[in-house]
Amino acid sequence: MRLNVGLPHERAPHAQGNFKTPSGKCEFASSLAAGGNFVVPVWRSGYEGMQPGDAVDPVPNYIAPAEMSDASSAQRYPLNLVSPKPHAFLNTQYGNEPTQQRRQGEQIIVIHPQDAVPRRIEHGSYVRIFNERGSFEARAELSEDVSAGLMMTNVGHWPGLNRSGTAVNSTTPARHCNLGQAGAYSDNLVDVQTV
Repeated sequence: MRLNVGLPHERAPHAQGNFKTPSGKCEFASSLAAGGNFVVPVWRSGYEGMQPGDAVDPVPNYIAPAEMSDASSAQRYPLNLVSPKPHAFLNTQYGNEPTQQRRQGEQIIVIHPQDAVPRRIEHGSYVRIFNERGSFEARAELSEDVSAGLMMTNVGHWPGLNRSGTAVNSTTPARHCNLGQAGAYSDNLVDVQTV
């Protein structure tokens, strides 16, 4: 169903500015970042905590992943794991409801064949994903949809309902990103082995 937001040639939601910035304009250099690290008001929902004010660059730029920049960590755990949102859950909400569980399916891990073959991982086999923080198990899906050196699994599966009694966040770091204080879910070095 198409939302009633106007036709593509008519819709111009920011023709008059109206951006959620102090200037009302799209800012390449964030005036909100002038005071240091912050959480964007729309995500705070009235909560004023986690506002450390540490200095941050107001212009978006590349920051090397912390774990991948550590040579000893990268040698022990050569694969980076990203864990985006699931389609059938809202983070972990609804992760216990049978209808949503059927829609989402069991915990899977998408791994490039180049990473799977030397580890003797076959499509559909169960694997253990691990690092020094923890581990979880998932069903392997071999695919070139992810790059070699990268694996993907969805967040949201409840640990108690997963085959290993743990889930992806048992492997993620406890630190926050530099801007916005989000979790560092895309900088997570792991390795994988057959179960």
